[in-house]
Amino acid sequence: MRTHRLNPPSVFLVILLLLAATGAAAGGLGIPTQKAGLGLGNLKEFQGVRFNLSDRDVSRVSGINTTLWIPKNNEDAVYQGINLGLVGVVGYEIKGITAALIGVTADDIQGITIGGLGIGTDEIQGIAIGGLGVGAGDVTGIALGGLGIGSSDLTGLAVGGLGVGAHNIQGVALGCIGVGGHDIDGIATGGIGVGGHNMRGLFLGGIGVGGNSITGLAIGGIGVGAAELQGFMVGGAVGGEDVTGVALSLAYLKAESSFRGLGTGAYTNVHHAKGLIIGIFNRADVLEGVQIGLLNFAGNNPDGLKWLPGINAHF
Repeated sequence: MRTHRLNPPSVFLVILLLLAATGAAAGGLGIPTQKAGLGLGNLKEFQGVRFNLSDRDVSRVSGINTTLWIPKNNEDAVYQGINLGLVGVVGYEIKGITAALIGVTADDIQGITIGGLGIGTDEIQGIAIGGLGVGAGDVTGIALGGLGIGSSDLTGLAVGGLGVGAHNIQGVALGCIGVGGHDIDGIATGGIGVGGHNMRGLFLGGIGVGGNSITGLAIGGIGVGAAELQGFMVGGAVGGEDVTGVALSLAYLKAESSFRGLGTGAYTNVHHAKGLIIGIFNRADVLEGVQIGLLNFAGNNPDGLKWLPGINAHF
């Protein structure tokens, strides 16, 4: 006949559960005091090592806190130290190391936070890892979301399995599908694309990069486009209202108003060009510089010199 023995950790866990249940029934048991030491049950204000089945109406806990079930009416709780929740952790302010199987919710989170499904907060400072995602008003530090990250202001490093979206992004944002924001300063990479209103830095989009104003280095598999482009642009097509810098396009280069710098493309169509244009067919309504291509058009040249093969120029 086989006998089953409980190993020491299992015995300890069973005893701890029984004591916690006893402590919860008694309103909480603290050793040596109700305020500090070893706490069992729903002690609402405690310092030390605390074990509870479910936190309810907690005021402040400092030290090591472990809970097993869903917190109730716990939105004003303050936790400092190590906070572990088998199901979830809910509070007003959480500082230290926090981990929960389902999720973590608080107004203010500081430190290292891990949520099995996700993390929701008004403000995060530190490292936040959400199995599905991270949602916050302000994020400062490192945020990793299995599906994505959504925030108002994001500063630091953000990695989203599908994407990263924020009103303001400062730092590095990586999204397997895309990255989007109103103002982006730093580095943004999107498997499909990167889009924003005002963008300054380095941007890589598998299909494209687009915005209202882009300054820096922008590389798009199919294209790069913005009303205002400044810097170094590479794409199957590059286009904008005003383009300044180096625009290397494989197929099409377009500048509705003005182009200044070096531009390439099988077909270049620029209203006012200043600099060097290299392509197969180059067209400029106003040219101040040089065109090199199979056929070149400079609208401000005298009749007979507007269309020239090989090279055209106007100074």
